[in-house]
Amino acid sequence: MSSKLKKTMIVTFVFIIATIISVYILLHGNKILVNFEIIDLTNNYTEYKLKFTKVKAADHYVIEIRNSENRKVFELDTENELNNFSLTNLKNNEEYSLMVYAYDKLGDYRPCEKEYKFTWNEPTFDDEASILLNDEDYLINILGDLEDKDYYLTVKSGDEQIIGKNITSNEYIISKSYYEGLEKELVATLSVNGELVDEIHLFNNMNPVSDVVINNLSNEEIVPFNDLTLSYEGGDNASIYEINVIKDGKVVRKSNTKKKTVVLSKNLFSVGDSYTLEVIAKYDNYEKRTGVNITMSDLIQLSPVYISNNWKYVKKGTKLELISNDEGAKIYYTLDGKSPESFGILYTEPIVINENVTLKTVSMKDGYLDSVISTYDINVGVKDKLKVYLSPSNQHGNLGVKSVGFTNEMDEMNDLSNYIQERLEAKGVKVYRNNPAGNINLWNRDSNYYGVDLKIAIHSNASIDHDKYGIETWIDTQNSQTVSIANAIQKGLMSIYPYKDKPGANRGVKYANGALGEANDMYIPFGLLVEVAHHDNESDAEWIMQNKKLIGYNIADSILKYYQVIE
Repeated sequence: MSSKLKKTMIVTFVFIIATIISVYILLHGNKILVNFEIIDLTNNYTEYKLKFTKVKAADHYVIEIRNSENRKVFELDTENELNNFSLTNLKNNEEYSLMVYAYDKLGDYRPCEKEYKFTWNEPTFDDEASILLNDEDYLINILGDLEDKDYYLTVKSGDEQIIGKNITSNEYIISKSYYEGLEKELVATLSVNGELVDEIHLFNNMNPVSDVVINNLSNEEIVPFNDLTLSYEGGDNASIYEINVIKDGKVVRKSNTKKKTVVLSKNLFSVGDSYTLEVIAKYDNYEKRTGVNITMSDLIQLSPVYISNNWKYVKKGTKLELISNDEGAKIYYTLDGKSPESFGILYTEPIVINENVTLKTVSMKDGYLDSVISTYDINVGVKDKLKVYLSPSNQHGNLGVKSVGFTNEMDEMNDLSNYIQERLEAKGVKVYRNNPAGNINLWNRDSNYYGVDLKIAIHSNASIDHDKYGIETWIDTQNSQTVSIANAIQKGLMSIYPYKDKPGANRGVKYANGALGEANDMYIPFGLLVEVAHHDNESDAEWIMQNKKLIGYNIADSILKYYQVIE
């Protein structure tokens, strides 16, 4: 065959394939997420206007803006391609990246072709300066160039304007004569032609911390005996939050955090006992505090029911299993969206899936609280290409048991993840890996950008007193999309763990409720974190070192079976 004929055949083949794809898109354009792009981003100081191309198959879009540290500073869920929004927390001379994601009705998504990067060049107040006036003259420090526009500084106390002037210097002193000896809050604003550029609040002889409120627990509430999530809001300007667990007037646990959601281990509590949970929001010597009294129920809540396969894409004819981790619990389900507590069918055998259904499940057992109701919108279909993001630990300083060869968590978990990747790629899965030099914000950003089906963080565990052992898997909540795959991975690892019969070895699937960056539905709705045994326990560390391939392949196979890549 001549080279000219070969070339002609190749061109013809490419043309035919392109035509087939084009025709398929035309016929299914309302069902497939296609490439799209940001058309324009304009702003009038803090007021922004964004336009991007329409995706017919999109159910909604998510606009996301991250700062130079890859930390999310803005998010908007919208159904429109033209959006107006305000950005009031930008910093001078900092670069930001804007990304838009198109989501279909299944929750699958596609990022726009290219992120939009911009730099905030307007001056801003130095947000690292103290906000306390302390009866002294106060030096306002403004970052950025003030010379090319007519910037106007206003300082108000309530409705009274005490300072208003054009400003060209980056430093301005507010005289203490306006507030000395008084309790006052001042609001300083920077503007151009009446358009807000930045704002800062200052406080003299008064508490700068706003009221803090616990928003997920009521006073005197009886709560299920389990790991307990404490979530709160308010506490504006606080630099730290102190969390106290109090029993019989004594603090049994004290911790400090900058987060507004924490998970308190059930090991802190006893069934039937009463506690006070206290949150103290602090800035300098000022604070605001709140608390609730709770009682641990005499009844333990059953764990949620999970399913054997990925609910988004279930092959027609699949025998779907409903599973409970609680021995003796009965599972009830419905396939029409009705409550399984009232209309449930007792589960006795796998459910054959031949059409789209709304599966609702609950588990029940005498002497226990019912599990949460789990909902799965089952979709019959086949996943075109499975994509997984592996995020092994980058914690180089977490040292393991040296005598069995365990160096540090970062090196050993990366080595173990090589086997997960090897097994997944052998079955046609597209695998991405984190950059050990990066951080959680970057890894979550990359996972979203790549449009992966699952992001799994691989870690080894340690305890304060180096006396713990066993395996645990973390997801965000009992209703997270990853609840089933997390249980599959946990169950798979326990099947090969040589010490599974030791008390407490199966540490189970745990719920971070916002406390973990890599298992947080707000940032990564398909993320989980596996703690592969304890590197500070000699037996656990030795098992890891001698069985990395076994462990890696086991994790990979749990993923492959869940997504029906293998049987």
